[in-house]
Amino acid sequence: MTLYDRYLASAKEKLKEKNFEEAQKHLLLASEINPNSHEALFLLGNLYHTQSQFEKAIEAYKKALALKPNFTDAALSLSILYNDLGQYEEGRLMFNRAQKQVSGPTDFQDSYIQEKLALKHVELGELYETYHRFLEAEEQYDKALKLSPQSPEIIVRIAKVHEKQGALSESLKELKKLKIFHPDYVPGLVKLGLAYYAQGKMIEAIQEWEKVLDMDPKNSEALLYLDMAQKAHRTALPFKLVPKTTIPDLRRSLS
Repeated sequence: MTLYDRYLASAKEKLKEKNFEEAQKHLLLASEINPNSHEALFLLGNLYHTQSQFEKAIEAYKKALALKPNFTDAALSLSILYNDLGQYEEGRLMFNRAQKQVSGPTDFQDSYIQEKLALKHVELGELYETYHRFLEAEEQYDKALKLSPQSPEIIVRIAKVHEKQGALSESLKELKKLKIFHPDYVPGLVKLGLAYYAQGKMIEAIQEWEKVLDMDPKNSEALLYLDMAQKAHRTALPFKLVPKTTIPDLRRSLS
């Protein structure tokens, strides 16, 4: 292992430990030994971004891309940084560049790159949601799902966007679909219970939250929502908050 390799490997370890001062020192030493190291510059960009040294991060990413124009990770990271700074046009152009770099059929099968692109679409979707542009947000989440079809988190986001637009039945449909493919995904089951609850389907809601507690007896969200369901029906069905072991009795009472 060369001295450059040792510095780079040490820097990566320091980054994992969040020892940014030592990581930066080793990355700068690695860059001095090998000024053409796009990897060291990329890691420096990530480090600067984490420390909110945005100008330095942009400079490091650009240098990495100058050394390796098809460096997809650097292009994506720079695109994300531009969006964080509100420079959306620059971010879009850099994102398009990253997409073109993986347009080939072989490269596009690289699951790591697909996940990176999916993450970018999710971030853009979140940005649209912030400004209540739900149709554009949904479009971005759909694109992310095509790139990462096994991601339950994206389906939950799509369901939430439907909900925010008042399309409760569409939201419920997405969450039911999620349950088929990911029956043990706890956040999805919690959200499915809420979707049922929003439509007045109390028994179905309670059943979903019970399933969550079967897998995670201390799940605070499921416990909270079961308590909420009880309080909502307290005037019509007087009963006390019961522990998990008697939750089936609650379901029979509500039926």
